[in-house]
Amino acid sequence: MDVFNQGMYKTELCNKWQETGTCPYGPHCQFAHGLSELRPVIRHPRYKTQVCRMVLSGVTCPYGHRCHFRHSLS
Repeated sequence: MDVFNQGMYKTELCNKWQETGTCPYGPHCQFAHGLSELRPVIRHPRYKTQVCRMVLSGVTCPYGHRCHFRHSLS
């Protein structure tokens, strides 16, 4: 798989698998079932170099930690 086309596939651990040890999606789950399945996240070189517009306007960003922009003003 081309690293630039992988998206976010298997870049985070599955919450259901972490909580119960099972997942209703099984092998079709988009999240990793264990550290051995985790893939590196390929980010754009300008990732989090600018402040999020939501944060600048004083609103909570709905994307949270997945936002591509910085949430700190410094």
